[in-house]
Amino acid sequence: MIDLEQIKKAIAYTQAGKFEEACAIYNHLLSNNSDNPDLLSILGLCYVNIGNFEKASEILEKACNIKKTLGTVSALGFAEFERKDYKKAAEILENSLEYGENADIYNKLIISLFEIKNYKRAVEYADKMYTLYPEDYRAISNKVKALTQSGKLMDAQQLCIEAIKKNPDISVLWFQLGFLKELIYSDDKQARECYKAAADLGNPDADYNIAVSCVKLGEFEEAEKYYKKMLEKSPDDIDTMTSLGMCYLTQRKFKKGYDLFFRRDKSHLKDKTKNPWQVGDKIEDNVIVMCDQGFGDHIQFIRYLPFVPAKHIQVAVPKTLKEIFSKNYPDVEFIDYDEINPEIQSMRVTDLAYILNMDFDHIPFSSGYLKSSAAEIKNKKLKVGLCWEAGSAGIRTMINRTIHIICFEPILNLENIQVYSFQVDDTFSGCVKYPQMINLGKDFKSFADTAKALMAMDVLVTVDTSVAHLAGALGIKTYLLLPYASDWRWFRDTKTTPWYDSVEIFKQIDHISWKEPIDKIVEKLKAQK
Repeated sequence: MIDLEQIKKAIAYTQAGKFEEACAIYNHLLSNNSDNPDLLSILGLCYVNIGNFEKASEILEKACNIKKTLGTVSALGFAEFERKDYKKAAEILENSLEYGENADIYNKLIISLFEIKNYKRAVEYADKMYTLYPEDYRAISNKVKALTQSGKLMDAQQLCIEAIKKNPDISVLWFQLGFLKELIYSDDKQARECYKAAADLGNPDADYNIAVSCVKLGEFEEAEKYYKKMLEKSPDDIDTMTSLGMCYLTQRKFKKGYDLFFRRDKSHLKDKTKNPWQVGDKIEDNVIVMCDQGFGDHIQFIRYLPFVPAKHIQVAVPKTLKEIFSKNYPDVEFIDYDEINPEIQSMRVTDLAYILNMDFDHIPFSSGYLKSSAAEIKNKKLKVGLCWEAGSAGIRTMINRTIHIICFEPILNLENIQVYSFQVDDTFSGCVKYPQMINLGKDFKSFADTAKALMAMDVLVTVDTSVAHLAGALGIKTYLLLPYASDWRWFRDTKTTPWYDSVEIFKQIDHISWKEPIDKIVEKLKAQK
């Protein structure tokens, strides 16, 4: 028999927020009823409230093994959600819907699916939650996110505005409206005002986005203020440190920026190395250089390899870069990631400039440092490579660095040139819409293939993506289209870059239109008959 008086006492403790006292009672009761699923479930929830999610998960899993109910299964899902094991949380919460449903389950399930990038399922459940709970602000917020992810930005904005009119005190809706102002209109001033409204209502992520807006507006001191404000609250937050570091790097403040940027998240490499280079360390005789970010980063910073004073260098690279790098650095051993010896001293390729103390006034090999044979592409017209879309990044970065193919019509319609597509992921179906463009990208299997095609071009016109770095490293004449708020590595340059002599920059003069920089490129191409 379970002591009902003790249960009442535990419930009273729970209602008063005294969860540890309640846990003590439930643990005592379980000493005589160890397999009671109801007691296990309630105890698990108490541990969730205390913040001991690992213990909560252990107890709730035991409860579920004895008897599955809506309460036990959903509580286990909540515990995994709080542990940030979003994959497991999504699986459990989806299964819990077999036993019943409520808004809390849908909300955490949708967030988990977005976290693990299962966008299709996230959108499906967001639609269902909105149908079931149209007045719940979380359902509205998830629907806005789903519409945004599906590319229905105007619908997302309309829903957001209507919801704010009814509920002006919901911070997440102001936050989402700010993000939509960025995506739809590139209006960072309006976006910043929305983020400030969200911050005033207590949104925990708003200060970060205010800082991002300030950086995009070129208001670096204001951005620094917000990043530092965030670090005062969370001094060990790696993402904020990294962002502040990039803010400094944009201003060419090498040491100040890299001191923070160097500390960026290393968790994805934790199983690869037990001996990472740290500030103050000597470079050992045997080192492994890891390519840890995007393809463009690998290409841009591989130039520093000849300066690494180690007797034996291994470089772990993606397979698509192995051939082009191996041919250009024959004395270096290029390996796959699963061949990494974690005991060997490691360093990230993007950190080589910092490790070698080669600041931005001493960028080597700006005239080019990669070589390749040329593909046989014969044409009497001016051969122009074109790349219009950036990928492998968050939606904010991707949209900021992608130009819709329709904007390139003035180039595509020039009579004196032949345009060749270097676009591998042709989301906008540009090659279908503009059949006068010859599609080379569809046949690229590696960057060695891309390099050969680039060597056959007279000029490359490209957005900020890996192809731009490859062309610059090869010394190919390149017209680089940069957004008004460009990535830190381009600093605030508007015409040339110290990284690549062969690259000429054509930068937006406002946040929205690409007409002026593309018109300038058209004039350049017309002059190259």
